Amino acid sequence: MGCLEVISRLEASANSNGATPSSTKPNNYNYLKMRAVLFVSPLFIQLGVSLGLEQLVRRGHTDAGVFNPPKTSSFLQLDLRVTLPSNVSTPDGMTALAPNVEGGKATGAFEADILPVGAAYERVAINKAGENSFYQNRYIFQTADNQTLSLDVDAILHYENNALHGFGLGKFATIIPELFHLNYQAYIVEVMADFNSGIAVGEVFELTSCGRRDGEPIKGLLPPGDA
Repeated sequence: MGCLEVISRLEASANSNGATPSSTKPNNYNYLKMRAVLFVSPLFIQLGVSLGLEQLVRRGHTDAGVFNPPKTSSFLQLDLRVTLPSNVSTPDGMTALAPNVEGGKATGAFEADILPVGAAYERVAINKAGENSFYQNRYIFQTADNQTLSLDVDAILHYENNALHGFGLGKFATIIPELFHLNYQAYIVEVMADFNSGIAVGEVFELTSCGRRDGEPIKGLLPPGDA
């Protein structure tokens, strides 16, 4: 029963008893009408939200969805060294800064040195979910031809046993002609590090669409004029 239907029934009931909005009891009628609006409207909003959440939960346990899971392929390996960060307490919580002091090596789709410049910035959260941080870093790579490119990493790290592990997003920036397409590709980064040994490794995975579940083409991926 909708809100308007409830109000209509109230009006019909009032008319059958000889009462109208302009009768001797307008305050009582208006009060009931207002109560109907205030009660029924939130009820339908809550019901809609509940149904939406129930469908969302159910959907998570099925194969429903528009796209097939994307393909991931190993693209770049990062060999690094890590140092203990410098922690600073701020009004927003604990933050940490860990300099990229030793650089490292990048191998895979291209080979380059990771220059010892910049630093990782982390916003640390310690709560019932454990010790985690929101991590951001910009790595600068230098190729054998002295050309440079950068990789921005935005990740969530989990700390345990004096070590860390996490996943994040990677974004390259470069004007090197043969690597220019990297600017417009999507990448996932997985990292782990051991503070006892100081050794850290990261791997960059390239994401590739595996199409729609229904087999229909994705127009935005078709060659120009083929849509």
